[in-house]
Amino acid sequence: MFRAVPQLTVSDLERSIAFYVGLLGFAVTLRDPADAPVFVTLERDDAMLFLVSESSREDTDAAEDLAAHKHGVGVRLYFEVDDARAVYERVPATGARLHRDLTYNADENYTEFVVLDPEGYEIGVYS
Repeated sequence: MFRAVPQLTVSDLERSIAFYVGLLGFAVTLRDPADAPVFVTLERDDAMLFLVSESSREDTDAAEDLAAHKHGVGVRLYFEVDDARAVYERVPATGARLHRDLTYNADENYTEFVVLDPEGYEIGVYS
């Protein structure tokens, strides 16, 4: 098996968990440590996503860089779903910031939109 599992550094784990669970239907499968997590695994079907707390980063250079720069700049994760329009309709309830409105590409026969997660990572959703 070979697959990519993105790890996103976040400033507020619970806020990010709520976003990915609410918008895309991920489930939390691991909280480490369980009583005060700094690392979380989210899964849905064959997709997996790691979230790590900014405050838990052990590499001091990374912590300094994170403090000086905005998270998510230049990073877009795409999720292929059964019905992008149905996911799009959940956007207001999640409080996600719309980055690109729902559009249909007739030439390539797909529908997509892009939102920003709570950290500013671009999340593309298409079907």
